[in-house]
Amino acid sequence: MPGSRIDAAGMLQQLMIESSPLIEEYTRELCPGCTDVCCKQKHGIHRERDVIYLGALGIDIPLRDPIRPPEGPCEAIGERGCTHPRWLRPFKCTWYFCDPLLEAMNDGPQKKARLLSRVMTEMIECYDGLKG
Repeated sequence: MPGSRIDAAGMLQQLMIESSPLIEEYTRELCPGCTDVCCKQKHGIHRERDVIYLGALGIDIPLRDPIRPPEGPCEAIGERGCTHPRWLRPFKCTWYFCDPLLEAMNDGPQKKARLLSRVMTEMIECYDGLKG
């Protein structure tokens, strides 16, 4: 468990960078053909701990379009997924796995799924370390 918020933020950032290719192995296959995209504007808003996390890293919160409809697609969605690196996204964007994604993990190589599960647990512990 990290000792300070700065430690927790640094560890969380590193875990997100390291896990992104593993997560993208699944999302690269599933997300382009999805008809009910999870990435909605309302989900891409940084919450209190996201603000603490980025602040501990010395990073400003990305600006959001305040008039964009909350139920519409997230403004950060591009042709090939999110335009923000995983470590800069709200944490919800990393930990939320839709049903098709969970099914793909259950049906795929279990070693890879266990690794991702372990890393997600570590990320959650770091994220929890950001609480005030």
